[in-house]
Amino acid sequence: MDKERLKCILSGLGRYELTRLERQFVESIERYFKQENPLTDQQESILEGIYREKTRWMKKAILSQLTKNFLKPRG
Repeated sequence: MDKERLKCILSGLGRYELTRLERQFVESIERYFKQENPLTDQQESILEGIYREKTRWMKKAILSQLTKNFLKPRG
């Protein structure tokens, strides 16, 4: 994973509510990255999975809210 992609994911995850374990993992990745260490394939995979899960959940929540508002009876 290149540095820009990692920064993007870390920044994006800062917008979501994380579980205690997710937060601890992300914080450890940030410390590891700041020491100029490359992430392992497993670390990248876990980080991508957390990011994918959070963005998928948010998209569903937004879509649900938009649908709910759109289908409200008017008048």
